[in-house]
Amino acid sequence: MVVKTQYIIVMILVLSIIILFTFVSYRAYIKKILNEKSLQRQLELEHQKKVALQYTIVQENERKRIAEVLHDDVGNKLNILSLWINNEDTWNNERSKKIIAQQIPALIEAVRTISHSLYPVNLERFGLILTIEALISNVNESLPIQLLLNHKYQKRPIYFEVQIYRIIQEFLSNVIKHAKATEMLIHIRDTDISLAIILSDNGVGFDTDLLKKGMGLKNIESRIQSIAAISKWKSKKDKGSRLIIKFPT
Repeated sequence: MVVKTQYIIVMILVLSIIILFTFVSYRAYIKKILNEKSLQRQLELEHQKKVALQYTIVQENERKRIAEVLHDDVGNKLNILSLWINNEDTWNNERSKKIIAQQIPALIEAVRTISHSLYPVNLERFGLILTIEALISNVNESLPIQLLLNHKYQKRPIYFEVQIYRIIQEFLSNVIKHAKATEMLIHIRDTDISLAIILSDNGVGFDTDLLKKGMGLKNIESRIQSIAAISKWKSKKDKGSRLIIKFPT
């Protein structure tokens, strides 16, 4: 009887130890899960802050560029037009009237360009691919551009598409200004796994350290970060440049 009682006591102690160990392990597991969730939440908040900062940088660069266009282009045209209008001889001279008539359409076109820079309305109306094709057609005589599509492009939120369009537009602008290229390629691969956009040219290339210096390249990098995409630049002297952008779907 005593042996049986001792056995029962030992079993109770063993069960108590098992229960205690299980409880302690469970508490440690829950604490670990909560810590992981807290860390994940913190990383998400930091990522959101980084994206917001990059978006702000993009906006400020865009405002700066528009301010420069207003000052250098529209402002100068208005100054010239003002001089002609305020000249007493203008209205008695057919040549002067002709010059004024030429300045007004130029001003309208400049304002239209700025308006398009603020928000590409065709993007919302016709979609990303048709808007890119329209961009290509505007410069195709000075720089042949080939657009390649793998799979059908799936429409995405307008903010995302605006950034993609601006990246392509900025890359194209840099190619025209600096690359001395004879052709450019826009390659879009849209799959179930990711969206990949490859922009390349056959120009003179550039030093990748310029990513830290050139405003155009800074704008591209800021826009890429603002949509949480990853990117990689490849460039060699006299062998052109390539920008690869990937965004998980």
